[in-house]
Amino acid sequence: MPIKHAFFSPEQVLFGIGAVEELGVCVNSFKGKKVFIVTDTLVAGLDSFKGVETSLKEKNIDYTLYTEVDANPTDVQVDRGAKLYKESNCDVLVAVGGGSSIDSAKAIGIVVNNGGSIRDYEEYDSVVKPIPPLIAIPTTSGSGCEVSAWAVITNTQKKYKFCPGGVRIIPKIALVDPELTASMPPVITAATGMDALSHAIEAVCSPYAMPQTDAYAFSAIKLVVKHLGPAVADGSNMEAREGMAMAALEAGLAMNANTGGVHALGHQLSSQYGIHHGVAMGIMMPVVMDFNTIACLDQMKDIAKAMGEKIKGLSKIEAAAKAPAAVLQLQKSLGLPTTLSECNADPELIPLCAKWALSDTSIPGNPRTMIQEQIEWLYNKAFEG
Repeated sequence: MPIKHAFFSPEQVLFGIGAVEELGVCVNSFKGKKVFIVTDTLVAGLDSFKGVETSLKEKNIDYTLYTEVDANPTDVQVDRGAKLYKESNCDVLVAVGGGSSIDSAKAIGIVVNNGGSIRDYEEYDSVVKPIPPLIAIPTTSGSGCEVSAWAVITNTQKKYKFCPGGVRIIPKIALVDPELTASMPPVITAATGMDALSHAIEAVCSPYAMPQTDAYAFSAIKLVVKHLGPAVADGSNMEAREGMAMAALEAGLAMNANTGGVHALGHQLSSQYGIHHGVAMGIMMPVVMDFNTIACLDQMKDIAKAMGEKIKGLSKIEAAAKAPAAVLQLQKSLGLPTTLSECNADPELIPLCAKWALSDTSIPGNPRTMIQEQIEWLYNKAFEG
């Protein structure tokens, strides 16, 4: 009988202001000789990145810096990074940045130890050999990939996203330092926060949900509702930054239950239209949640309650309907687009997006079965709002 539930996490999670200072110690714990740092040019230029370099230099640890990472990392960039890793004789991976950098590092590790191209590992759990030791240092509060078994990479030949994953690509250590997120501009803070919320909400509704994932997911939902607005309003509010860093981490652990239709449809918005992943999640969330409600009334009711909605005295259906409405209102309050029309997306690409969404690795995590015609209808609904 196949295993329905499995829960994975890094061997260590170090959380708190100043956590990045432990990087050199963590590398030494792997007896690492040379580190391959995966980040993007923006993060590499921030003052906060100096803490990463300082921690390595204090322990006399050499490193190679790789900054060819886009907002939606590509197979070409991953394969190029793997080649440089080998040429540089590195033995430890360090990812510093948002989900794109951490996903890139995971994917580079796959190719380094398993060979070929990252396109050879599109199926979940197709990775045979564990990646080199990976230390993940998030600078955003959204992806949760510092603790997850997934990576999201764009196939540049066919223009769709795929998700290599499995227990063999989980970071060994997550260093979560909320201070590193303080430089995020408001719009990125808002978008990445909606991404964290999408992980938690989809985990609750997933057919693979379990007590552990529910606990993390509902805690994350409450943290997002409490802290996302203040973090967007004042990026120097460290209480809000710390709350959102924990929300992203907990939502990442909740993803052990998989994601669902929001991610399956949202991934195509990034690969086809270039829409930021978090913005795409925020647009698709209310639409897909409304579609899924008949399959998970109790879960939607509980999500509405966790988001602070008043549901006392309401029928189960009325209470459940408040969940997608609350998500839509939060998206609006943050100043993010709520329709695909606002993003100047081309409706002509809907059939292509629906085709790739139907084969996305997140689809099995959706509580309600989807067919292509329904997915196209959902995209059209997202255009109208």
